[in-house]
Amino acid sequence: MSMPEIYPMPLFVTLTVGDLAASQRWYEAIGFTTVYSMAGPDGTAVFAHVRWNRYADLLLRPGAGSTGPKGLGVALNFRVEHDIDALALHAKAEGANIIEEVGDRPWNARDFTLMDLDGFTLTFTYGPLKDRDFDVVMRRALRP
Repeated sequence: MSMPEIYPMPLFVTLTVGDLAASQRWYEAIGFTTVYSMAGPDGTAVFAHVRWNRYADLLLRPGAGSTGPKGLGVALNFRVEHDIDALALHAKAEGANIIEEVGDRPWNARDFTLMDLDGFTLTFTYGPLKDRDFDVVMRRALRP
């Protein structure tokens, strides 16, 4: 197995999760790669760095006592450069909670949304769709 590329991240998101090991396994199961994980002096995991694609990195950190819905008003979006339908089927097979099924959207993309173990939503998007003209999509979007 090759070493993941390490680079300065211009932007990344940190998610506070209830069970770091379970969340790391969940993200790996749907196709993320663990770049690095670290344990504190007592051996307890303090964070995991997972990657969907170059510059699409997440840091997972355990958060004791966090309650209530997570990520309210936050949308995590990941670009898919391969078969999005196969990815959605794979995520479902791994037990992912699909909250919006894969489908073509009016903004010239095909996507689906799922919820992770802590209630964060992730949308995976493929597009622009090759069979749609950008100008036609924009005219439709700008109609009153």
